[in-house]
Amino acid sequence: MPSEYDIVIVGAGLIGSALGLHLAHKSDLRIAIIERSSQLKSNPVPNQRVVALGATATDVLSNVGVLDELGPEFCHPYTHMHVWDENSRGELDFDALDTEHPQLGHMIDSNQCTLLLQKQAADSAKLDCFFDCAPHALELFDDHAVLNTEGDGPSDIVAKLLVAADGAGSWVRQQVKIFSNHRDYGQLGIVARIKTEESHQDCAWQRFLRTGPIGVLPLAGNQSSIVWSADKPLADQLMELSDEEFSTTLEEALEGRLGGVELLTARRAFPLRSQRAERYYARNTVLIGDAAHSIHPLAGQGANLGFKDVVCLSELLQAVDSDSIGRPSVLARYQRKRQADNEQTDAMMSALYTAYRSNSAAWSLMRGTGMNWLSQSDSLRRLFVEQAIGL
Repeated sequence: MPSEYDIVIVGAGLIGSALGLHLAHKSDLRIAIIERSSQLKSNPVPNQRVVALGATATDVLSNVGVLDELGPEFCHPYTHMHVWDENSRGELDFDALDTEHPQLGHMIDSNQCTLLLQKQAADSAKLDCFFDCAPHALELFDDHAVLNTEGDGPSDIVAKLLVAADGAGSWVRQQVKIFSNHRDYGQLGIVARIKTEESHQDCAWQRFLRTGPIGVLPLAGNQSSIVWSADKPLADQLMELSDEEFSTTLEEALEGRLGGVELLTARRAFPLRSQRAERYYARNTVLIGDAAHSIHPLAGQGANLGFKDVVCLSELLQAVDSDSIGRPSVLARYQRKRQADNEQTDAMMSALYTAYRSNSAAWSLMRGTGMNWLSQSDSLRRLFVEQAIGL
């Protein structure tokens, strides 16, 4: 006999696991999470890549009992942001004092956070978690979806609502034939952990170069995680440098503002792309996180948008009876609430990407003047801070 649930979430990554736990804590719905990969195992070594999470995201992690478990080596608060430009004299400063929060957000090791979320989900008595369980076929009916799987777990799963949280290449999105626009930026994002001679001052540093921005994200012990977004020819050259040559090149790219740089981990590179699903639901299937949208990482907003999806969808599902959770009228409300915000943020990131690639003297002067003016305007700076911390 097939296993029956109110909600089945495909994907146990950061966003899928968070949604499952968030709903389990706040409702009596029957919930299952399926994940084609094995459950993450304990790894005491922090990885190169972190996510900058604002108040909405950290509230979710706190509510499900994960934030306090992360520990300082995997979760570090930051209180400042400083942005400057290679081709102008413009500089921007943001501070937690511009908000009602003690910090702008937290830099969180995404692997460790996902590991803890998966462990909580696997241990929860209020939901079922199936790892090494790959979706194989999907059939949609008026009031339920039937998912066939291979591997561990039940072979047939029936859900009133199917949630696609299976990433930018979403298998579920493809099965329900939702079209997604893609943009390839022709860049690679290079990530690594570093230690700097000067204190990072709990500040997120970002410099815009004509070949792409460099972000330096503060961590415990005066370590930082870097995300260097570079046009592919330059990125290939940077990946071929020795550790010493790369450290020197990075120090020079940051104009020595953090002093000497010591590379602590190997470098990794990944292609930079964005994508937008044309719609967020089809019958009783709904998309969240990267399955619905992914953006350029230059402002670190991708994960924050995913957590906003989690909160919005969770609140809508709690407000209706269990027989209504998969109805198009409910899912249409989720789309209306989230699609505009996600696409506005994507458009803003694309506009920033384009604006900082123009090197004409007149445009550089205007850009620098605008940055300085914005930095001196309390009201506008507060609006930008609120966007940066995911409010």
